[in-house]
Amino acid sequence: MSRADDSEERGADERKGSSAFRRLFKELRPFLGLLITCAALTIFQSAFGFVPPLILGDIVNTLQKGGSINAWFYLGAVIGFAMIQGLLGYALGVYTSLMGQKFLLVMRERLYRHMQSLPLAYFEKNQTGKLVSYVINDAGTVNNLITGSLNTLVSGAVQFAIVVIVLFAINWQMALLALSPVPFYILNFRRFLTPLQSTSEDIRARRDTMFGVMQERLAGVQVVKSFGQERRESRGFMAITRGLMGLNVKQGMLGGGLWTSADALCGIGQGLVLWYGGLLCLRGEIGAGTLVMFLMYSVTYVYGPIIQFLVAIDPITRAQNALARIFRTLDIKNSIDDKTQALPMPKIRGDVKFEDVWFEYEPDQPVIKGLNLKVKAGQMIALIGFSGSGKTTITSLLMRHYDPQSGRILVDDFDLRDVQLLSYRAQVGVVAQESILFNTTVIENIRYGRMDASDEEVERAAIAANIHDAIVELSDGYSTKIGEDGVKLSVGEKQRIAIARALLADPRILILDEATSSLDSQTEAHLQAALDNLLAGRTSFVVAHRLSTIVKADVIVVLERGEIAEQGSHGELLAKNGVYASLYQKQFSVALQASA
Repeated sequence: MSRADDSEERGADERKGSSAFRRLFKELRPFLGLLITCAALTIFQSAFGFVPPLILGDIVNTLQKGGSINAWFYLGAVIGFAMIQGLLGYALGVYTSLMGQKFLLVMRERLYRHMQSLPLAYFEKNQTGKLVSYVINDAGTVNNLITGSLNTLVSGAVQFAIVVIVLFAINWQMALLALSPVPFYILNFRRFLTPLQSTSEDIRARRDTMFGVMQERLAGVQVVKSFGQERRESRGFMAITRGLMGLNVKQGMLGGGLWTSADALCGIGQGLVLWYGGLLCLRGEIGAGTLVMFLMYSVTYVYGPIIQFLVAIDPITRAQNALARIFRTLDIKNSIDDKTQALPMPKIRGDVKFEDVWFEYEPDQPVIKGLNLKVKAGQMIALIGFSGSGKTTITSLLMRHYDPQSGRILVDDFDLRDVQLLSYRAQVGVVAQESILFNTTVIENIRYGRMDASDEEVERAAIAANIHDAIVELSDGYSTKIGEDGVKLSVGEKQRIAIARALLADPRILILDEATSSLDSQTEAHLQAALDNLLAGRTSFVVAHRLSTIVKADVIVVLERGEIAEQGSHGELLAKNGVYASLYQKQFSVALQASA
């Protein structure tokens, strides 16, 4: 995503922040019982916090008048109230943590499940690292808001409301003096709010970029090492982290300025109360204990909640924007979804029709133009053409990763948009040019094609894909963990495992997108014999450049700029002496001469 796109996205998040909070409270409705419990514990804990200053003030006033006090009674009262407040705080911590973790579990599950349901186009437009950040960091940020900042704000609001009443009941003049810095607190806060919010979002954006870069480079570590680009990648990563460091320093400076001015205002308020309260004490209008109690209340429950509010601003701002990103993601509609009346796909025979199919990734830039193609069950179709001619797009449409803008794709006379997607894809197998393997064992990677397959069935698929012998030579055979994206395997071995996975699924339609491009000639020869047997009776679409694959196809479809230039068998197309013959002369004859 470009920097301009990121800025536009950030602005949208900020505009949606307040509505995101309203939606958050709706999302918290299933946890209403826990919310009420936490609110009650917060109120009781805040109320008990007012008792110790009252006790201390009573002690000082009694001693000032020359009276005696029951030290054990007061000591027991202070300890008792402190213990009760501590127990309430412990219970509050437990319940807020429980609520936050439950909400975090639900939110991460919803995000991940929703992302899994989104079409392929969504992942092509969004960096993987940023999507991971949404699930892990943004959801965690909201959890911190629920378990920390919101509780702090509720507690501070309760304390502030109570203390205002108490202070005015003690002495309204001193109460006005104690509250006089509050407007300046607000002005000071507003002065720092915008730059703090902007810096916080810059930090978030830079951190997401860092996650994205790390994920891409570590996933492609073989490429990095193969081209000796370790130092360059390290310099690029350090540039990002230095930029992040600068932003964090800026945020610290802004926060320091906010705190310094807030402390100064707090000191002014305390000084005014101490000056005027001292005069009242000297005149005998109030006791020293009353002044001590007033100062404790004003410092702890007037300036304390305001400072807590200031501290909570940054987490609240970050949570606000995190919520906007989370809800924006959850609100993305899946354009490739089942209709309400969609029916399960019956067992596929394999007849496929493309009827006047038009498709474009970007508006007014069609990559498939009026495609008409009829394929009979069991036929092998080879798709050839120069890069960008639409070969892989056709297979993506057949997999229904995308829907055409016009026209339709029929399988056994069923429009793909009218059948349940999962029931259809369960009968289609794909082996792409770049095979994707998971960081688990070999057997689990192959079994991903059909999770209920037995070990014997997995082994037969591996034998058919000509990878069994290589697997048994690994350190733990089929139980060998292959590392992230199969880093412990050769490219050819990874491709053959992917082929075994597709074969295990026993698909009725098989798509091979350059599936043998990573294999050497000898390995491909062994594999081709197995593929010839396994492709029998299945409809197969093969995107390939190798002559050995293409010449055996029942129909060869030559594509030029999204249109069918020619189609027919190998012999028929050579006899036409057209586009295919030209491609054959330019590319395939060289391969034949090299193998002669």
